[in-house]
Amino acid sequence: MAATVNIGRSVAETIPAFDKTITLEEVSWHDHARDCWIIIYDRVYDITDFLEEHPGGSDILLEYAGREASVAFRGSGHSAQAIRALDKFCIGELPMHERIFRKPGGYRLSDLPE
Repeated sequence: MAATVNIGRSVAETIPAFDKTITLEEVSWHDHARDCWIIIYDRVYDITDFLEEHPGGSDILLEYAGREASVAFRGSGHSAQAIRALDKFCIGELPMHERIFRKPGGYRLSDLPE
């Protein structure tokens, strides 16, 4: 089940986060500690409130603020639990033409989160 994001609407109008399309350009504007979005496996995450809680520190996350972070995320050996924990920060997905992983003919990963 998708996480939800409230975009200034009533609870009844809250939409699934994965149904919201967010472009690479829009993500790029959220690139600092007070407003930090990253992209992992074509999904957009607002990790602003998680920065200080990250076990590896906020600096590593801020390196990828406003950018694609899938390779760094995968390369650091995150657990299945860490992958599942991403859901609560998901605010949307990239449009199909900007995706790398979640599209027909995209890169295949055996452990890509659903």
